Amino acid sequence: GGLFVLGTTAFIVLIIVFAKDLPDPSNLAARVIPQTTKIFDRTGKNLLYEVRGDQNRTIVELDQISPYVVPATVAIEDKDFFNHSGISIRGILRSIYTDIITGSKAQGGSTITQQFVKNSILSNEKTFSRKLKEIILSFELERRFTKQQILKLYLNEIPYGSVAYGIESASQTFFGKSANDLTLSESALLASLPKGPTYYSPFGNHRDG
Repeated sequence: GGLFVLGTTAFIVLIIVFAKDLPDPSNLAARVIPQTTKIFDRTGKNLLYEVRGDQNRTIVELDQISPYVVPATVAIEDKDFFNHSGISIRGILRSIYTDIITGSKAQGGSTITQQFVKNSILSNEKTFSRKLKEIILSFELERRFTKQQILKLYLNEIPYGSVAYGIESASQTFFGKSANDLTLSESALLASLPKGPTYYSPFGNHRDG
């Protein structure tokens, strides 16, 4: 009894301490997200040249993405996405078990919301403090945004390998077509890339895997 109350109180205090220094999720819409600069001919239809930096990205709306992409992404990355509040208790416990029992860093276990927070708001640093910040921000994100809005953020900002950030850039990079035209199999392949961009890449050595 007493130990449980003490542990719960300590956890709440930790959350309060970390939460006060975190960025406000409400400001996400005001961020300037790097995109590829596209230069078209005078008709506005033919692409002449692209100016890109370290990140090749084109922001698209969900209705500009193939209807296969969201189901494939949810099935591969976070099958309980539409039911949880930002985190997966099972995934966190599995991660802790892997870290403690095997001594290695767990792969996976993060929800789509957590992956967005980790890749777009925080760093990939594997520390307890960063993980706690990730959990707090994921809760806040789910509280302030709809599932569809979170999916749009994720699909436009998650790295798919190389310099391809976001589903539109990944589709153009790997298949030479708009994300709106992706087939079921192409959508499934791209949905698997954030988990292992090098391993699952269509340009890699595991194309038959």
